[in-house]
Parts: sequence; C-alpha cells; structure tokens
Amino acid sequence: MSADLHLMGRLEEGPSGLFLLLRTGDGGVWELEARRSTRGLIGCQVEVVGRRAGFNGLVCDQIWPAGQSRPRRSKFNLEYLLVGAFVAYGLITTLAGLAGYFG
Repeated sequence: MSADLHLMGRLEEGPSGLFLLLRTGDGGVWELEARRSTRGLIGCQVEVVGRRAGFNGLVCDQIWPAGQSRPRRSKFNLEYLLVGAFVAYGLITTLAGLAGYFG
C-alpha cells in the first residue's frame, strides 16, 4: 500500500463495483473498494481519500460530496470491537472451564 491519495470526480457504478471518473480531462478511472453506505452518492461529484491498491484500485478511507468540508474520521473501529469480543469470549470460556474442573 502507498501513501494516501486525495481524488475528486464522479462516482459511478459498473459491473464490477464502484468506480471514480476523474474530473480532469485525462479520462482517468479508479476502481473503488468502499463501504455500502457510499452507494447513496452514485452519480454525484465526490472527493475520495484512500490508498492505492494495484494499477487503478483505491481502498477508500473516506468519501464525501465534493465542495463540502471533509468529515471527521470515526474513532470507532469495528475491527477492534470484533477482536475484543473474541478475546473476551476466549477468556470467559477458559474461566468457565477452570471453574468446572476445580468446582
């Protein structure tokens, strides 16, 4: 993965998923890996921040309507919640097993 890119263009949906048509006249197209909530912006001019993946792929961190200020990044990370739940489940089952063994 490379450094963050900040691109502007029109969000469109194609047969393989979402893509970004750049606003510049060079006809650039980026294939986006984005969340489902982004689908409400299809057909709109947007700004995208993400990391390059492959030749024309972009793993999106944020997508928002062009011309608006960049939204604050969410401090809540679902991956950390899932890992925490998995660790807590392992700890609880271990303690329950020990209680059954010695109880």
